[in-house]
Amino acid sequence: MIALAWLSLLFPLLVFAGYPALMLVAARFRPPRALASSASVPSISIVIGAHNEAATIGAKLASVAAALAHWPGEAEVNVADDGSTDDTAAMAEAAGVRVLRCPRGGKAAALNRVVGQARGEVLVMTDADPLFDRRTLPALLAPFADPSVGAVAGRVQTQRTRGARFADADRWFRAYESALRAAEDRLFGCVSADGGLYALRRTLMPVVPPDVTDDFHISTAAVAAGQRIAFADKAVVWEHSIGGGRQQFRRRVRITVRGLTALWRRRALMNPWRTGWYAPALVLHKLGRRLAPLAIYPLWLASGVLAWRGDLFWGLVWAGITAAVLIAAAGAIGLRLKGPLRVVHGVMLHLVGLGWGTVLFVAGRRFTQWTPQKSA
Repeated sequence: MIALAWLSLLFPLLVFAGYPALMLVAARFRPPRALASSASVPSISIVIGAHNEAATIGAKLASVAAALAHWPGEAEVNVADDGSTDDTAAMAEAAGVRVLRCPRGGKAAALNRVVGQARGEVLVMTDADPLFDRRTLPALLAPFADPSVGAVAGRVQTQRTRGARFADADRWFRAYESALRAAEDRLFGCVSADGGLYALRRTLMPVVPPDVTDDFHISTAAVAAGQRIAFADKAVVWEHSIGGGRQQFRRRVRITVRGLTALWRRRALMNPWRTGWYAPALVLHKLGRRLAPLAIYPLWLASGVLAWRGDLFWGLVWAGITAAVLIAAAGAIGLRLKGPLRVVHGVMLHLVGLGWGTVLFVAGRRFTQWTPQKSA
């Protein structure tokens, strides 16, 4: 029982705390990568996938236009409209960008079609709601001066939005992810990129299967080609936090199932003889993160038994897990939580979503249709 308790405790700690701490410490002994200089400026194709984004596409395209004012090279903006039933396509056309109206078939199908028409040397991939910072494009494209860089991950930050219940938890998670990507970049390159903003050499663009997380599958095409994914800390987009707990949970479940499907398709990258230190990083950062929440249930049972036998340490562990579950349940039934309690609720939703998504993946569930979750 003690062995089960320790294994169930150490596995999540290794994944969520140990691996990031190791990366952060190791990165301190490696200087930041110096940006290579290049006399040429690559042409770019900005690609935006959209489905029923009339509420956000106007502001998105305005932010892209402001960012393009700071880009000296050739550029085009492409919107892949995945069968929208609102005014998304018409609004994008009115903004003067190229719009490819696709029948409803999922984000992957729309991206595959629009990328086939893109002319830029570098594809800048972004979702329909995060807003570009004006300095985003030069920062995002600068690492491509290094020929070993095949893709570049940008920084996604959460805006402070009144009424967004999980904005604090989202900001903590975004800061955690950005710090981890920055450390990975110094050591061996990022494990993957976030769909809010990333870029890829067009020659590396793969065909995207319908049932995977497109950002992971596309960005890791660089690693599959023997190149690395860089991190551009100053290439920033701003997103809104999703409002409701059910939306957060469903989004996390869907992303987990699609992420594990993508990871299975890219399983060759987990071979250290092929990808070196990237392989264990991929296992811990992506696979371990999905599996770790499943250890909470045996940990709760084992610590409860040991607490009943009089072990104070495991009693505290059991009490902590129980309190977190009760806070999550209180939020789920609609009680208004504030401050740290709201953060705990957000973290628990994230963990439960990861765990349930993993169970669904093992059971054979797949998601091929893409339905964006709306912001608060």
